Amino acid sequence: MKKITLVISMIALYVGFSSTASAQVTASAPTHATVVAPISIALDTDMNFGNVAVSSSAGSVILAPDSGRTKTLGATLPATPGTVTAAQFTVSGEAGYTFIITLPTTDFTITKATTLETMTLNSFNSTPDATGTLTAGSEIILVGATLNIGANQVAGLYENATGFDVTVNYN
Repeated sequence: MKKITLVISMIALYVGFSSTASAQVTASAPTHATVVAPISIALDTDMNFGNVAVSSSAGSVILAPDSGRTKTLGATLPATPGTVTAAQFTVSGEAGYTFIITLPTTDFTITKATTLETMTLNSFNSTPDATGTLTAGSEIILVGATLNIGANQVAGLYENATGFDVTVNYN
């Protein structure tokens, strides 16, 4: 009987220690993800510097985001301005989110198709400037630039049908 009691005591002791030694505790973490509307950008209006007259001196025309123009050096702005518009883009996405605007940082070339004469654009700027907010899910970006005109630039229509890139990304 002593042996049976000893064996039962040993088994009880072993079970007691083994359940305590290998005890595990588990917690679960629920997982969530929110998918937001993708950001997009669409061109509404082409950039157009309008009519510009040249002279024997190089100059430039600065087109502001509000479509105002100023000239430097050998450029002249005729009384008949022609069509003058800053480029206009509509950005769409998740309402209330902010986004970063990336404008060209290198020269952009426009060409007179019949003679392959060129002019460059640079110093791109926009309104809003570097970031915007998608109020009610959209925002308008207006983009201006500087048109660099050579001395005695050949008259005619200069263009680049491919266009320059404006990139937007959520902050």
